Amino acid sequence: MRLAHINNNSSIYGFGNSFAIWMQGCSLKCKGCWNKSMHDFEGGFYIKTEDLIIQIKESIEKNNIKCVTILGGEPLEQLDELLELMKLIKKLDIGIILYTGYEKEEIISSGKTAIFDYADLLISGRYIEERRNINNHLFGSDNQVMDFLTDRYKNENIINGAYVEIDIDESGKINMYGYPDDFFDIIK
Repeated sequence: MRLAHINNNSSIYGFGNSFAIWMQGCSLKCKGCWNKSMHDFEGGFYIKTEDLIIQIKESIEKNNIKCVTILGGEPLEQLDELLELMKLIKKLDIGIILYTGYEKEEIISSGKTAIFDYADLLISGRYIEERRNINNHLFGSDNQVMDFLTDRYKNENIINGAYVEIDIDESGKINMYGYPDDFFDIIK
C-alpha cells in the first residue's frame, strides 16, 4: 500500500495514544485541503501490510497504543489494501478510527460497506473550507459526521479545541498535524 506518513504515537487523532496512518492518494481534492501533498497516487512510499502490522505491534508495547487511526489522502481509494490492514488490526484487539471524505451514503452505494465490519468509529464527509470548525478535535469542518459503528468509543469525550501535533522524523523533517487556526500564532 502507498502511505504518506506514519506517526506511531499520536495524541490528537483518537482517544488516548493512537498509531496514525496517512494513506497516499486522493481524487476528491477538497478545496482548502490540509493534506494536498497526499493527493498524488504516485507520491509517498510503499510499505507491505505485514511490515506495517509489525510497527503497530511494537507501538502497542512501547507507546501503549489503544487505537489505529487511518486518514489520508483518501483511504477508500486503496480499498483492498485498507481492508487487509483493518482485518489484521482487528485481530490485535485495539480500536480503529477511519477517516474518509466520502459520505456514508456514497460508501453504501459504491459497495464499499466491508469497512463497516472493521471500523469502530467512522468519520465521513468532505472537508468544506467554508464550514471549517476547529472546535472538535476529530474533524475539520462541521458537515463531517461521526458514526460510532461499535460501542468501543461511545462513552469517550470529544475534546473541544484546535489541537496541533508537531512531529520531527528521523531525518529531521518537521511535520505538523491537526487543525491549527493559525500556525504562526501558535508558535509565537
